[in-house]
Amino acid sequence: MKTADVISRIESLVPSGYAAPWDNCGVQIAGREREVGKIAVALDPLPQVAAKALEWGAQFILTHHPLAIEAKLPAKLDWFHSVMKQVLCAEATLFASHTSLDVQFKGVVSWLGRELELENLRVLDPVAENEAGDILGFGCIGEYTAPVVYADFVERVSRLSGCGVVSLCGPEPEKVGCVAMCPGSGSSLMDKAFGLGADVFITGDVKYHPAQESVGAVLDVGHFSLEEEMMRRFSAVLDEELGNEVEVKFFSGRNPFAHYVQGEGVRRP
Repeated sequence: MKTADVISRIESLVPSGYAAPWDNCGVQIAGREREVGKIAVALDPLPQVAAKALEWGAQFILTHHPLAIEAKLPAKLDWFHSVMKQVLCAEATLFASHTSLDVQFKGVVSWLGRELELENLRVLDPVAENEAGDILGFGCIGEYTAPVVYADFVERVSRLSGCGVVSLCGPEPEKVGCVAMCPGSGSSLMDKAFGLGADVFITGDVKYHPAQESVGAVLDVGHFSLEEEMMRRFSAVLDEELGNEVEVKFFSGRNPFAHYVQGEGVRRP
């Protein structure tokens, strides 16, 4: 399969035309038109990820996060420079599906909502409608027919997300009947979630003042956990889409945060 065909197939699943206007989806580093036999999928375009992917023999690397949101030059010998050098020297292609994937509610972005077995699952913040009539947007919201105990719910989220340390803020309900979530840095949707009746909002990167002012319970599982699993699942979707034409492999990333737990020492995800 040629490079252009790989891009076309990815775009058929997550069209860049539906990305947020501020975002940088699509080709990050152009490679020559060539036969692609191996595609590496990862959350972040980091040097260690690129090195492992290229050592494996990938001619095409697909990540969720872009190499850069705004255009920049490799003017410093930093991680950005390292990734550019590795990919360019290998004549590979680096491609990002960021908010183009985030808005695909029926796709893997809503995996946690389905794993939590929420009913009436729907888009939290609709932004568009595709040609098939599907509503696109950020986050999701759904309900339990029988509300669950809050402490049990937090434990389940921690287990499913793989987040060993969940940050909690806002007033804690006794039971959870309505749940909203948005992976990544989704705290801007907190007020909307609670306005729509959510008892709990799940996201990452919640800052101090929004946490202090929250009118509902918020579970901050970090930026990494939900999106790492999302890309793992997207690699499986892409593998099925491409069949036997191309080998697809997911490359795990690393949560940049560790936690010091008093009496236990440093705990790494």
